[in-house]
Amino acid sequence: MSKNKNLKFSIIIPTRNINNYIRKAIPYYLKQTYKNFEIVVVTESGENEKFPNTKIIKVGKVPPSEKRNIGVKHSKGDIVAFIDDDAYPEKSWLENSLKDFENSSVSCVGGPSLNPPDSSFFQKVAGKVYELSSGKTGIRYKKGKNKILVEDWPTCNFFVKRADFLQVGGFDSKYWGGEDTRLCYELSKIGKKILYSPKVCVFHYQRENLKSYLRQTIFWGIWRGFLIKSYSKKSFKPTFIIPPLFVMWVLGGAFLAIFSEIFRYFYFGSFFIYLTFLFATGIRAKSSSLFFPVILVTFLAQFAYGLGFFKGILSKKPTNKTFNPAENDKITN
Repeated sequence: MSKNKNLKFSIIIPTRNINNYIRKAIPYYLKQTYKNFEIVVVTESGENEKFPNTKIIKVGKVPPSEKRNIGVKHSKGDIVAFIDDDAYPEKSWLENSLKDFENSSVSCVGGPSLNPPDSSFFQKVAGKVYELSSGKTGIRYKKGKNKILVEDWPTCNFFVKRADFLQVGGFDSKYWGGEDTRLCYELSKIGKKILYSPKVCVFHYQRENLKSYLRQTIFWGIWRGFLIKSYSKKSFKPTFIIPPLFVMWVLGGAFLAIFSEIFRYFYFGSFFIYLTFLFATGIRAKSSSLFFPVILVTFLAQFAYGLGFFKGILSKKPTNKTFNPAENDKITN
């Protein structure tokens, strides 16, 4: 048994309403092998549902970042476990993360978000595209082999020591899409370490169709472009820069190719190299049914992310609403 066996977890779930995903997830929380925890659901609507070992905090229409802050305020755990309202954990989720916190230098733990077994075909495609995206971000969507230190991690599966969370002031509630990245960067400023732990797993449903998936991808690109201006050393990485460079090459190169025959051959030759990359990505999906969908969605996702990146980097304020069609509220603060 872990020497931290007396530590308490607070599982924070922000949501607009008590949905079927949460109803499905509650039994998975209650079956955790580590039992010292509480569940805090922060919701906008006025449901009267009750679940075991669960606090339901009703708030107004506020962004997810503020809901998480409110959840922490109403919790008592030594370690705060953030998870999305469309996800559920493996039964050893808490126990495995607790082992990682035995290392006193670790402040935060993040684990992979896997496709649930009952995901739709498109959700499986979307999850596979994320998994194959890059070595830096792909580990967020598959079980890796080794624990490694990372610079940031999304809040769909993220643990942080309560004291450290409060020390940096929690989430900045004006952020809606980049609040988790900003929190991680602020923690790193005070010397806190974030550990990727492959056995700390949740199952997380992807967007249900291509339109909502691409809107989400644009949204992420917007916030990465915006954050790079404040955290250039953290965000100026090939993983984040290649998609906007790709967009510049596609659009700018097409214009230049009109005026130069030599450049035109070079331009179209580059697409042969890119198609080879896409073909290799489809092979890496290791599924004949996913081969062509993964190729198509990879191209569209890279282009959408690049477009969003430029919008973010050129904007004083990137956006005041989420591109998730399920979230129709604007940020008002």
